[in-house]
Amino acid sequence: MYLIPIGVPLFLDGDQVWVQTDWLRSLKLLRDSLGGRYGDLLLLSPWLPADGHEAGVQPLERLDEGIRARSLFDARVQTREFWLREFSPLRRALAEELAHAQVVHAGLDDLYRPLMGVAFAMAQARSVPTVFVQDTDVVVQALELARPGVFAQGRVRLYVGLYEQLVRHAVGRADLVLLKGGSLARRYGPFASNLHEFEDTSYLASEIADERTIAERLAQQARGRTLKLVYCGRLVERKGVHQSLQILAAARRLGTRIEFEIIGSGPESANLERLVRELDLAEQVHFAGSASYGAALIERLARFDGLLFTPTAEDTPRMIFDGYAAGLPLVASAIPYAEERARREGATVLLPRFDVEGAARRLAELDRNRSALAEWTGRARAAARYHAADAWYTRRAEWTHEAVARRRAHVT
Repeated sequence: MYLIPIGVPLFLDGDQVWVQTDWLRSLKLLRDSLGGRYGDLLLLSPWLPADGHEAGVQPLERLDEGIRARSLFDARVQTREFWLREFSPLRRALAEELAHAQVVHAGLDDLYRPLMGVAFAMAQARSVPTVFVQDTDVVVQALELARPGVFAQGRVRLYVGLYEQLVRHAVGRADLVLLKGGSLARRYGPFASNLHEFEDTSYLASEIADERTIAERLAQQARGRTLKLVYCGRLVERKGVHQSLQILAAARRLGTRIEFEIIGSGPESANLERLVRELDLAEQVHFAGSASYGAALIERLARFDGLLFTPTAEDTPRMIFDGYAAGLPLVASAIPYAEERARREGATVLLPRFDVEGAARRLAELDRNRSALAEWTGRARAAARYHAADAWYTRRAEWTHEAVARRRAHVT
């Protein structure tokens, strides 16, 4: 089997397993690209009760051939209980599955509850081919999210120091290393033996917004209609949607005409709705709730003019590329990943970080310069073609086959 130990939780309701919709789509794309060469995909994950899941999940049906799941421990378990109660059963479960694994796909997750890290180390000890995958610069993110204070800062620096040493060791031993974005490649590339960069996507080339849809939208922009921006993702504090609302309020004071739709749900929903009322943005901001991932979502995004993303720390969201598929330029705070997208695709409007008034002025400039927005739109759609999931998963499968063949030849 192709074994995937991962910290993303499964949602359990009796015998029924639910998974996040966009994740299930990615799993199906991975399954199809590998063509059954390594057997089924098996997920090993913590679990949460299904009655507490958010919208945006769907059942892992029995007819999803080639994808199975095994829940390991309650995702809500505290660190002490994890090591005292869950660690030994976790190792036994991993040993059982590794006996049948042809490939192990893992990275390095939470050091306090290191499911992926333990699985990777056990696979290495058994000479099972390994694919090491990392999709966020955890070091940068942890430092940016660290609470103020000498003790808190010191604790985070100790954590990321250990984390970085472990990743360096892992990428040097993995048969294939997939790192998301240039920041991670620069950080760990010198230590990796077989590195490829990637930008994880889920849309297909056939789902990219058609030229007629884009042309009609650009014509409306040129006629001066109100700009329409959108966010699509989980509503958690670090995604910074509250900062987007503050920027929009400041832009409105400058006379900028912008509407903003928020697609998604999460623990910050009520706080954001309250902030909209406090900022008197009810006419400009619309909460659309969750949406299932798929072609219909890309079509929906294509009605807007740009994807607004103002996170409080480094982040690498897949929605950037969903926006590209809809022909949407990225309008984002200048985190390292957004700066990288600006350099690589030229379809990003960078906003100054933690500067509400400066970001508002940038949106006002965008409103005035519709021709530049049209140029960024064309670049976004061009980038979407290269990054389409069918193209990406084909490249990824080829790299995997080559790496596994090298490992097997070395072992024999």
